[in-house]
Parts: sequence; structure tokens; C-alpha cells
Amino acid sequence: MSTVQPGRTAASSQPATQGDKVVRLELDAQGIATLRLGAADEAVVTLTKARLDSLEQALQQLAAEPKLRGVVITGPGPGMFCAGADIGLIQDVATSAEGRAAAERGRTVFARCRQLKVPVVAAIEGPCLGGGCELALFCDVRVASDHGSTQIGLPEVKLGILPGFGGTQNLARLLGLPKALDLILNGKLLRGKAARKQGLIDRLVPSEKLLRAAREEIERLVTARRKAPPRRLRGAAFWLSRTPLRALAVRAAGKALAQGQARFYPAPRLALQCCVQAFTDSHDRGFAAEAQALGELIVTPVSKGLVHLFFLTERSKRLGKHEHARDLQRALVVGGGVMGAGIAGQLAEKGLRTRLCDVDLAPLQKAKARLQQELDKRLRRGHLERHDAQAIQDRLAVATDWGSLHDTDLWLEAVVEDLGVKQKLMAQAIARGLPDTAILATNTSSLSVTAMAQALPNPARVVGIHFFNPPEKMPLVEVIRGRDTSDAAVATACRLAVRLGKFPVVTADAPGFLVNRCLSPYLNEAARLLLEGTSAEAIDAAMLDFGMPMGPCRLLDEVGFDVAAKVSAVMQAAFPQRMVPCDLFAAMAKERHLGQKTGGGIYGKDGTGPGPGRAVVERLRQQRGTPARPASRAELVQRLVYPLVDEAYRCLDDGIVQDERDLDLGLVMGIGFPPFTGGITRWAQREGLSTILMALDTLARSGAERFSPSDGLRRRAST
Repeated sequence: MSTVQPGRTAASSQPATQGDKVVRLELDAQGIATLRLGAADEAVVTLTKARLDSLEQALQQLAAEPKLRGVVITGPGPGMFCAGADIGLIQDVATSAEGRAAAERGRTVFARCRQLKVPVVAAIEGPCLGGGCELALFCDVRVASDHGSTQIGLPEVKLGILPGFGGTQNLARLLGLPKALDLILNGKLLRGKAARKQGLIDRLVPSEKLLRAAREEIERLVTARRKAPPRRLRGAAFWLSRTPLRALAVRAAGKALAQGQARFYPAPRLALQCCVQAFTDSHDRGFAAEAQALGELIVTPVSKGLVHLFFLTERSKRLGKHEHARDLQRALVVGGGVMGAGIAGQLAEKGLRTRLCDVDLAPLQKAKARLQQELDKRLRRGHLERHDAQAIQDRLAVATDWGSLHDTDLWLEAVVEDLGVKQKLMAQAIARGLPDTAILATNTSSLSVTAMAQALPNPARVVGIHFFNPPEKMPLVEVIRGRDTSDAAVATACRLAVRLGKFPVVTADAPGFLVNRCLSPYLNEAARLLLEGTSAEAIDAAMLDFGMPMGPCRLLDEVGFDVAAKVSAVMQAAFPQRMVPCDLFAAMAKERHLGQKTGGGIYGKDGTGPGPGRAVVERLRQQRGTPARPASRAELVQRLVYPLVDEAYRCLDDGIVQDERDLDLGLVMGIGFPPFTGGITRWAQREGLSTILMALDTLARSGAERFSPSDGLRRRAST
């Protein structure tokens, strides 16, 4: 293909190579080239092999253009720059040598921006992530628009890898070691204002002025006869990067990476080393070390597991794309408790006009204060503008009366777990004029959606939308399909969950649905181990070492022993042989040592130290009349995690969910099953289904029939 010609317009611009996933190049009469990273109809730009080839060809063409004065690199159109590497390519890498070669290839292509003798300016709007951000870092100047979709960062550690196209080296040298480590090790994404404040971009402009501002930067540099503006680290950034004092930054980062769940992820540790090498080694050696590190990481089970999980989240987001799914606009939430208030705040934040109702004014006042507290936190961190915070508060109205329902398209209850109360409220909503097209939703955690809808006209619109506590933070939403629930109602609920930034998993209407059904034997067994003589600290430490975000005893305190007792009763009614509740639940509920909601349970008020419930535990231990027997770490894993695997497969075989992928996503997002495993089924297969089966059989033969494996687990283990 011939080189681009001066005067070529956007309408007649040609791709830099033929085929899909190309970049497009145009050169005007002033000698300024605009290189677009995709075609105008591409909603999401990723870096495929074809696009990298196309980008390289375009940059080679520009290097040979005698009239070239500057280059603007931008996205294919409004709202998109580049979302990073094609995740499928990461998934397909089979050897560390392939990973290292891919890193070297990407960096070599991007480095051509620096090799051009003219200024290269990145004009960023929309996602500028991963490889897209690394491309921008090779540009001489970065200009970004203040468009709401603009996000810039290097989130590679969330996929178990590190920025391998020069990101660790270029970002560290641009911002200094402390800032670079904060962004890279945490996979942080910055909005326009925050990116400007950090120095990641040089200029922030309104969307309509983006390309004009990029050209102004080129003209300014050309006039000054410079390719790039002078840059140097100053103050603390200099001392903590280019002097021996950087050991302070390294020590602080290393300490953080050795704690909590961070210790299970190798990528941040290698990223830390690479960022340090940006100041201790030559450019070539730093880039080479980065590529080597990427090659090592990309083939680890952690990376493969996290990539698998990424695809599961993308699959979940597509659940709301049914042709009859609707975008909801106005919601009424009944019940001003912790769950109702949290859900209402989420709805208001995402643009729904929301009315939160409760018979008592006090919880409503707490709900508004709780939302304001969260908004204030985000304002302090620069994640939100003050006018946006005010708009969110304005969208949340609170009242002791429902008011008119004529324009409500979502009615959702989050009241006490009592079937009669929920049925009565739904009937009242219909009697008071709720439109026939509105969704009737319940946030129940254990009751039957089918039973709730049974006596109602048009039961097809009744659906379960089960949020987890706290709804602001928990990423999973179980969308429960009752016997008569329509596909449109399910899809609309899924679309709402995605709009709220959650991951929906569709489940059948059955006791406990997916998460609580799997969680019940796990928490029950933890309580039994406690009464047998294993300390709460030992039980929780074993599960923290396994990779859970919280131990089961601490989780019982967070959930509340009253809730645990109620859910256990529901599960026992459904599975009387396997899910007999531990005596501890009822005893703690009777003594009102419920957990954090009453100032302490197994642990104290702050979740540390012994709580008032230890006396109940000791009394029940004595009543057992058998010597205390602490369990080993191996036994704890076998008795807590192996039954969890079996129950998950039972859910699949019973049709609670339709796919192993639902088990993986649901239990990672719902109970915190270690994300680095890729999900419970992937972990079980690596552990060995036959190993799990034999251990459960051994436990069952010892007299504990609750451990008897399912036929489904036996079948899978045999194949």
C-alpha cells in the first residue's frame, strides 16, 4: 500500500493494512497525521495481532513521510481510545517464551512513537486501559477529554500479569516510584481529573476540543523545536525514586503485598521489582526484565484462573440483553433497613428516581445519612463531583407512605423474611395502582418466589433480585426465576444488576438458591468444629490461608446468628438428612449474642478478640461431654471446603443453575471463593475430584452421614 498523501480527509482515509482490526491514517495539508486506532463502527478497540501489525505499518509509513510535522493518536470515535490487549490472546498463551515474545512485540511497535522525529500526542477519550495506556505512555504528550467514559490505568494485575508493553518502566519514570506502585500494584483506574492531578495526562479538555487541543500541543512543540516537553521528577518523587531512599517505598509496598489476600498473587511482587528496575537498570535491561516477568506470569494457574473469571463476568453482563429486557427508571423500595437502604442508594446512584419507604422515620433518616457518608468519602477521594453527589441525593426520596405508584416500573421489597408479609405487600402494591408493566421484585434470601407470586395476577412479572450484604460492596446479584416468571422479567432484572455494576447469576427458585445453599453446610461445619474444640481463630486462619476473604466464624458474626438460625431452618426443611443446624445457632440467637449487630458474638465488637458468645460455646462444649479435639489444617480443609464442592455440584445437577460457569462466578462473587483459583469447579479439578470423593467417603464412614458424596460427584470423579 502506498504512503498516505497530504490533504487526505477522514472520509477518504484508508486503513494502514487490509482486513479487520486495523488502524486508520490521515494526513492533512499542514503535515499533521491523525492515526485512529480502529474503524468508526468499532465500539470497543482491543489490541489484536492484526491491529498491532496495522499500527506498526502506519508508524513505518509516517517515518518515511517527508512533510510530517506531528502525529495525533486517538480512538475510532467518541467514547473510545483503546481497552487494552485482546484477553483471548492472553488466554491462549501456552508457554512463558510466547508471553515474553508477545511483550517484546508490543513494546517494539509502541516504541516507534518515540523513534519518530516529530511530536506524537495521544488524544484520549473513553477507556485507555492496559495496552492502550502503555501506547499512550510512549507518546510525547497525553491530552484527555473530560468525558464521563474517560478512564486511564494499568489493571493487568487483576488478570494475574503485569504491564508488559513498557508500562512498568514508562509509568515509573514519568510519575516516580510511589505513584507508579500505587497505580500498578492496585490496578487502579483514574478518571480524567484524577489522572491530570497525578500527572498521568498533561492536559484535560472538553470533549469537543480534544483533537484541537492535541494539535495545539504539536504546534507548541514544533515552535519550540522540541519533540517532547522537558520532564523531571521533583520533591519526594525524586528522592523516593532516584536515590537510596527508594528503599522506603519498596519496603512499604512489600509489606502490603505480604498481607491478606495480596500474598496469593505473584504479579504485584514481580511488578514491584520491575518498577524498581526502571531506576536501577538501563532502559533496555528494564524492558527486557519486564517482558521476562510477563512471560513467567501469563502461564501461571493464577493468571489462567483470573482470565477465566474475566470471561465469566463478561458472560454475566450479557444476560440483560434479551430483546424484551427494559431499562427501569423509577423504583419504590419497601423496607428501610440495612438492605433496603443500601439497595435504594445504589438505585439512586445509577440514575433511577427512587422512593424508599418504611413505617418508621428513623431508619429512613439513617438511610439518607448513610448515603451521604458514602458520597462524602468519594468526594474527598476525588471520585465524584459535588453536583453529581447532590443529584444522587436528590434522586433518593424517603417517606413513610408509598405515595402514587402510577409511574413506578420497579417495586422491590426488602422487609423481614416472612412469606405472609411479603405476599401482603405485593398484593397492596397491585391494589394501589402499580402499573401492569412494572416489575415486582423481592430481595428474599431464602423464601420461595413462586409461593410469593401464587395468588397475584400476572405472576410472570414477579422475580427475585437477591442482593448480598452490604449491597454497596457485594458484587453478586442472584436473579431468581419463579415457576411463572417470564424471560423478560428475568432479563430486565439482569439488566438492572449490570447497570448497578453487579454480576447477575440466574438461579431456579429453590431453598437457599445457590449461594446460601452452598454456604449453609460450610457455616454449619465451622460451628460444629468450634464445639468440638477447635478455636475460632484456628478455623478462620485456615480459611484465610486457603484464600477466603474472611473466616467462617467471623462471617457468622457479620451475617448474624439470628439470620443463620432462620436460614438453617429453611435448609433443614428442604434437606433434613444433610443440613441439620448446629446447636450453636439457636443458642446464640436465644442469648442475643447475634454478632456485630449486637456488639459482638464469637468475636468482640470490632471483630477482634473473644466476644460474649464464647461463653455459649464453652457451655455447649461441656454439655457434649467429650474431650475437646482441635482439628488439623488438613482436616479443616476437608470438612469445610470439600462439602462446599459437593454442594455446588448438587446445585448444578438439581438445575439451580445451568452451567459450571455459574457455580464459579456465583461462589467467587457471593462467598468470596478465592478468585485466583478461577472458581470452585476449576479448583476442584486441580485438587482432584477423586481426592475429594475419597476424603468425603472416609468422613461419612466415620459416622457423619452429612458428608456422603452426591452421585454427581461420583460420576464426575470417575470420568
